[in-house]
Amino acid sequence: MTTELIRQLRRRRTLFGLLGIASVPVLLALAFYFTSGDGGGGGGGDPTGLFDLARQSGLNFTIMSVAAVSPFLLLSVIALFTGDTVSSEAGWSSLRYLLTRPVNRSRLLGRKLVVGLQLSVLAAVVMTISAAVCGLIAFGGGGMITPFGNLAVAEAVGRIVLILAYILWSAAWVACLAFALSTVTDEPVGAVAGTIVIVIVVQILDNITALGSIRDYLPVHEANAWLGLLADPPRYADLVRGMWLQVPYIIVILGLAWRHFLRKDVLS
Repeated sequence: MTTELIRQLRRRRTLFGLLGIASVPVLLALAFYFTSGDGGGGGGGDPTGLFDLARQSGLNFTIMSVAAVSPFLLLSVIALFTGDTVSSEAGWSSLRYLLTRPVNRSRLLGRKLVVGLQLSVLAAVVMTISAAVCGLIAFGGGGMITPFGNLAVAEAVGRIVLILAYILWSAAWVACLAFALSTVTDEPVGAVAGTIVIVIVVQILDNITALGSIRDYLPVHEANAWLGLLADPPRYADLVRGMWLQVPYIIVILGLAWRHFLRKDVLS
């Protein structure tokens, strides 16, 4: 598995993906630093209330960057890292060769999935570290001012770690979906693009209030529940529900992926 991870880290798509998501906080820091503080934080387009507070400290900028990147860009990078795992081997006509070695299909899938998830976590960590460094340089140290109150430095750092963990868990269905599509196509672009389209559709459905209680069961419905971790004391009810909401999607999607690949006639 270590060999596979190193091989994936050396690929240009991995390097470009990590570099791209790390560059977003840099661009945001420049934009916030060189623009005025009046209305520059997003105004009515900021449902979290974090953009208006981004200049207050480096930690404020960090959590704002996480809020800006996680709804779409981070999900796209996760789809790239997990949707390119099996399909790329098929595209290179090397998948059949791998299966002729003394490694069964289930073990191969497991190894590919774990490496894709490791790269996804790495992308989120790289983005957060980039945001923290940029925020510290541009806006200095100090605690975090949130829409719900103030947090000391140590407490704020701990909350950011928990928030990042929750966001990654909330993106688990995206990683599983991209991985599943990777097992049914020989084109990595198809798996990644298909995942991104489905993510957009699900996010749109979640914003249609006419769907009523149906929205409660969509995998993205509690995506912003991490805002409860900025309160003092933290609010965990929506967080717990959001965590459980991912479980059936993970089980069903991965189950279908395994079922299909174990029966698939691999010709490439």
